Amino acid sequence: MIPKDYLARNIRALREAQGVTQEQLATALNISFQAVSKWENAVTVPDTMMLPALAQYFGTSIDDLFRQDMKAYANNAIRLLSVFEQSHNQDDFIRADAEFKKLFDGGSYTLDDVRAYGVLYEYHMYYCRDKALEQYDKVIAQKAGDNACYSARQQRILLLSRIGRSQESIEREQESLREDPADVNNHVALMVAYHFAGEYAKAIEVFEQAMLRFPEGHAALYTCAGDAFRALHRYDEAFDCWNKALSVNEDFVDPLFSTAFCCDELGRYDEEIAAWQRIIDWLMKKGMIHEQAMPQKMLKAARDKQLAGHR
Repeated sequence: MIPKDYLARNIRALREAQGVTQEQLATALNISFQAVSKWENAVTVPDTMMLPALAQYFGTSIDDLFRQDMKAYANNAIRLLSVFEQSHNQDDFIRADAEFKKLFDGGSYTLDDVRAYGVLYEYHMYYCRDKALEQYDKVIAQKAGDNACYSARQQRILLLSRIGRSQESIEREQESLREDPADVNNHVALMVAYHFAGEYAKAIEVFEQAMLRFPEGHAALYTCAGDAFRALHRYDEAFDCWNKALSVNEDFVDPLFSTAFCCDELGRYDEEIAAWQRIIDWLMKKGMIHEQAMPQKMLKAARDKQLAGHR
């Protein structure tokens, strides 16, 4: 077959699959049914300007119309979903998403279209997960030991915990610690992995072992230990660790967040307010304007609770 014959066969197959007559297709495209008949018999081919409308009507692509092994789709949104499934390209996701929204806005959709829209976002979730892990691994592979590497390891562990892969993080960080126990960040990362897996006692064990190697202390070690103690409701030990973290490095803001959230949990609003205010001051000093929104909101909520308690 030549491409013209493929086109003729595909137009007929698509029309019959959707249960429309030559007259109905002709009316939709504002042409005569004789023109449709000539297309399907390979007497003539559609005008180039007609091809986009023809592809849109059948929910396929112009390229697919000329394919020998063309696949028919219920609509263009479903076709674009299929494209994204194969390409994993963000631009293809955006096009499919827009087409589904157009379909829903028009009101002419089926329950299977709604299901397929969910599938689109499921595929996109997997794409985003893999892309995030890829970027974190790029940073971690540099082994720079700076804040970016520290944050990337934490984010990677958190992401895996959210998708039920905490054990993978634990095993990875155990191996890192075995390879280089002299790197304090390896101890911290394993503590974080245990914490997000809900194994708080094991996180504290790692902390205690780390303190034997680093008796001078380390802000991240103290912070992670405080978080583990809090999870076990050992609040005095938690606050002690967070205070030590700040004494080791007053520019390390993480223990302030931990302190503020824990004080809110315990109803210690005076201390919570002080912690949120210190966080806001730190963010202002760093020029981090947008990041102040959440602390400002939490500060207001703490003040409201404090005021309500005094009534």
